[in-house]
Amino acid sequence: MAIDYRGFRVTVDAKADATDTQWLCRAVLEGTDAQVATAKLPCLELAIPRLKIDVLMALSMVEQNAKQAVDEWWYARQPEMA
Repeated sequence: MAIDYRGFRVTVDAKADATDTQWLCRAVLEGTDAQVATAKLPCLELAIPRLKIDVLMALSMVEQNAKQAVDEWWYARQPEMA
């Protein structure tokens, strides 16, 4: 699943771990607009128990964390926008 947010493409995926007990979720943040193309934000990774949360909820959690990371970078770069 991928979304565009504040000039970044946020790509989120999840898979079960080797023991099939956790979702291993990952969000990759890539700058797509000219003003953020050179930004390097780290990937976000979460391990979430499968018994407590379904895959769609896990993907949503990782997506929200990625958006928060983009917002933090955005407001640190442009404090007048806060």
